[in-house]
Amino acid sequence: MWKRWCDYKEEILKILILGASGTVGSALYKCLSDQYDVYGTYNKNKPDDACTWNVYKYDIADFLVLESILNDVKPDLIISSLTGNFEHQLNVHRHIAEYLKESLGRCIFLSTANVFDGSPDSSHTEADTPYPISQYGKYKYSCEQLLLDYLDNRLLIVRLPRTLSSKDAIIEVQQVENGQPVYANLYKSYNTAVNVAKAIQFCIEANRYGIVHLTSNDIISASEFMELLLSHYEKNLTYAKDFFTTESYCHALGCDDPALVRNSDDGNFYLTLSSINTDLVTNFGISCKSIIHSL
Repeated sequence: MWKRWCDYKEEILKILILGASGTVGSALYKCLSDQYDVYGTYNKNKPDDACTWNVYKYDIADFLVLESILNDVKPDLIISSLTGNFEHQLNVHRHIAEYLKESLGRCIFLSTANVFDGSPDSSHTEADTPYPISQYGKYKYSCEQLLLDYLDNRLLIVRLPRTLSSKDAIIEVQQVENGQPVYANLYKSYNTAVNVAKAIQFCIEANRYGIVHLTSNDIISASEFMELLLSHYEKNLTYAKDFFTTESYCHALGCDDPALVRNSDDGNFYLTLSSINTDLVTNFGISCKSIIHSL
């Protein structure tokens, strides 16, 4: 079990967020900085409100810089919210796993609903076995397995659905304005970056390890979600609506073998998460409608 913040007394938990300028990473940086000694990395854009001495410019291809950051910060906990080249990211996670195994530190790895993208026949809980067919889903699942092999019960895997900031919501509306189709038979679960950050803080304080899904209480089709967004922004917009077939769904994932997809009986595709962790559902459960209003 890792030390809780209250166990440290004068020695405050030291956290390094890899990817602190992204949607979830920046929300985590803001949320955790009030109680912990938080450091972050960024590639192009420095996190908002970040102290200059608490953030490091970092390209994931540069392992010498990563080594320098780890030696400088000496984190008790590393939260990985990285994006970028999959092969480089896998190497980064191998490196931090080796570091944390030696230092007895802990890790929170932000994963994705795409570890289940080969089985869009239903929503999936933490107890289900992943089955990815996209390169993205396969990469994330490989990282989960790599970190588990090294860290076991010093690892928390946090799987996320489509997670939005207010900026992301506006971009989604702009994309349909520019003609991007919305799929009426693609169902998703959602969350907000702020809600995710609060839930992760709860997990840190509760000494949580294993796998958790931080997701909305309900699932909704992509077209229904867009209707709610457009209504919220008071836009009367006619947009292109489409329907996935097994072939087009497979193609959208970058997979060339539709036979790999486990189809549902109702013709819908469910890229959704649900959770069996009742404390997280009780404290951080949120509806899709509430998500849009909070953005």
